[in-house]
Amino acid sequence: MTFCNVEFTHQTRQAKRPARVLREYSPGFAVLFILLAGCGGGNDAAEGSAANPDQSVTAAMLTEGGIVDRFEAQEVPLVELGFEYGAREAPIKVVEFSDYGCGYCRRFHTETFPTLLEDYIETGKVHWRYVTYVSGMFQNGTAAAFVAECAGEQGFFKPVNDLLYQRQGDWKNLGDPFPVFDELAREVGADVEEFNACLDERRPESRVRSGMVSGRNLGVRGTPAFVANGIPVMGAQPLEWWVEFFATIEEALAEMAAGGGEPSGQAPPP
Repeated sequence: MTFCNVEFTHQTRQAKRPARVLREYSPGFAVLFILLAGCGGGNDAAEGSAANPDQSVTAAMLTEGGIVDRFEAQEVPLVELGFEYGAREAPIKVVEFSDYGCGYCRRFHTETFPTLLEDYIETGKVHWRYVTYVSGMFQNGTAAAFVAECAGEQGFFKPVNDLLYQRQGDWKNLGDPFPVFDELAREVGADVEEFNACLDERRPESRVRSGMVSGRNLGVRGTPAFVANGIPVMGAQPLEWWVEFFATIEEALAEMAAGGGEPSGQAPPP
């Protein structure tokens, strides 16, 4: 079984109910996550532009012309990419691909993620991996991804990640966003000289490119995009959707444990 060619079709305004999503990827959905790290190949087909410019889409994400900075492509397991939240042994595992210039990503991280962090990640129910992603749709998206990665080198990814989304409007359309980025680094307590050295040397470029390749190989069609226990989810779904979705996965995992095998494929009614 491969996960590489799964398309992310659950759009923000047309999302399927969590129970229906789970039915479509059961039985065996829990096994799919294990395969992510070794996944290779994928679809390169481009799709049309989104009606809303805040939603980044495939045309710029997967074609050469849509990426301002071209990096050397590398195949790197997802477990070696991104930044982790929560306990690795949590039963629900989520991988997120988001672009700092994306308005929907900002909405998710300012309105929904804080509650998920408090209620699910910090309580040991969910392990979350954030992978910096560049769609090429936004003027300073690449620079912001480098900023997050350089902050991560010093152990400051999480506060800088929060600030990049909270203050997206302060840097997104600037001709020179780096004074704003320097201020963010100072605010969280990072060594600004080392931070700037990281940016000048372009240390994060192989990691950022690898995140882009990994997302493409998993069928990412826009941002934010998620994989939760092997189930693809597209768009900045509201908190209520995630609560129902996690509950549905928990019920299926409990069913699997009680039956000593895979879930039956029948999720609770939507």
